[in-house]
Amino acid sequence: MILITGLNGEMGSALVQRLKELDVKNIIGLDIKPIKKSIKSFLTKSYIGDIKDKHLINKIFTENKIEQVYHLAAILSTKAESLPFLSHQINVDGFLNLLYEIQNYNTKVKFFFASSIAVYHLDQNNNIKISEDEFCNPSNMYGCNKLYCERIGSYFSKYSDLMNNLDFRSLRFSGIVSANTLPVGGTSDYAPEMIHNAVQNKSYTCYVNPKSCIPFMVMPDAIDAIITLMNTKRSSLKRNVYHIQAFNPTVKEIYNKLKAHFPNFQLNYDINERRQSLIDCWPSDLDQSAAKKDWGWEPKFNFNKAFDDYLIPYISDYYKMKE
Repeated sequence: MILITGLNGEMGSALVQRLKELDVKNIIGLDIKPIKKSIKSFLTKSYIGDIKDKHLINKIFTENKIEQVYHLAAILSTKAESLPFLSHQINVDGFLNLLYEIQNYNTKVKFFFASSIAVYHLDQNNNIKISEDEFCNPSNMYGCNKLYCERIGSYFSKYSDLMNNLDFRSLRFSGIVSANTLPVGGTSDYAPEMIHNAVQNKSYTCYVNPKSCIPFMVMPDAIDAIITLMNTKRSSLKRNVYHIQAFNPTVKEIYNKLKAHFPNFQLNYDINERRQSLIDCWPSDLDQSAAKKDWGWEPKFNFNKAFDDYLIPYISDYYKMKE
């Protein structure tokens, strides 16, 4: 069976829908809130509760033969900065609760962990292309949580005799933009927020400056990457953790693209110093050679295709249906 944590979230909802399209069965969902009606029918079983609850996690693993875990439950970067101790409890302790149960399994468990470019910190120039092993010195709680879990997962997967049944795999995602939902709590949310406001003929006040630049991708590419990585033979993977991206526009370039579709769209600025500092220390370009070589990563959507063929038309249709 497959367990997906954080199922109601933006990525969890998209993942379970894609697995359903691929005719994958026996999916269990876990979320702190009741499972959304739009995805509940895709599940064999669902649990409502907190990832911090050890008894609940034990119950899930005791009642089901879990063979794959997609661990997506987390407090995101902006909220993690204001609630660092709760962030640790959910992002780290919740992760360890899952591993604790897996150690008692006789079955090999393939484990996907959603990580982030928040693990990086570049002091001065974030325009250089970097590999997965460079600048892993996070200056934010979310990045600290994610990097620690990466290291623990890799340790148990590769070196510990206690958990030789764990196959740990992780992707460090950059900003992910979906046409179906408006995310909250991520430092990269300025991009989807700009799009949604432009489509609604509203102005937008951006919290980072026009030169700000980090990698992005659209949700369909992110979901395909997860599934492709999980379906790749372990022997082909030279790493436990890979980073990926599709395009890396500046705020101004996003604005210019939206302005071409929505001439009346107005963009203002009210810089949030903390969020700006995070964007400035994250890399704007990632060396993806490892992902391409080991498991054939290649995004389907570049900047123009993402906006012209996916984001703008689909989000526009969403608001037309609401009228």
